[in-house]
Amino acid sequence: MRIAICDDERLYSEAVIENCKRILGQEDVIYDYYTNGEELLGSDMQYDFLFLDIEMTGMDGIHVKDILEREKSRVKIIFLTSHEERMVEAFGANVIGFLQKPIRETAFAQIVKKMKLFVNRKTVEWEENGKRYVVYADSVRYIEAEDKYTYLVTEDEKYLIRRTMKEWEEVLPHTDFCRVNRSYIINLALFDKNQDEVILEEDKRIRLSRKNKGAILEQYRSYLRSKLDEV
Repeated sequence: MRIAICDDERLYSEAVIENCKRILGQEDVIYDYYTNGEELLGSDMQYDFLFLDIEMTGMDGIHVKDILEREKSRVKIIFLTSHEERMVEAFGANVIGFLQKPIRETAFAQIVKKMKLFVNRKTVEWEENGKRYVVYADSVRYIEAEDKYTYLVTEDEKYLIRRTMKEWEEVLPHTDFCRVNRSYIINLALFDKNQDEVILEEDKRIRLSRKNKGAILEQYRSYLRSKLDEV
């Protein structure tokens, strides 16, 4: 895990690292420290998490966040601030939390708990036209066959990909996804065992394979058991 801290006050950067080490223990974590946004953006390092001060000399943290999101960075941002009123400006796709200065141990422990959830999330990767794509597996709603291609539909996007349904079955987590008929693989979170069909969208319903319905239901029961084990 790579963690960056970008804050022009060394005291708070040291507090972040100290708290991370205390809670994460001796896990394999690399920490880098930056004193301003320009320095961070000028680095070619890729980070998993960024503790980012909102108020800094020069470029502020909100501007840094906007640039990272335009560049499609996958880094997850935790904002540090002494001014609660600026949090409204700081929301974004990459932002997973806020910490008020001075940093309280209980609030920090909650942030680290959330960070661990992101570290453990499974991803799905593919390449299309020379570009690499990565999405979280749990954000995928379903896969739909389309001739030699497939549509991958997430909560926010729809991608047309040259990959077969069989190939998707091999790469998607079997615990969370099920091929319910010839043309669809669905996230089992969408499934309702009391129905013979699955509602993918308001105007999109698909029928379960009659031949494989027993196996589909058994896979769904295994999915439910796995979710209970996580509680």
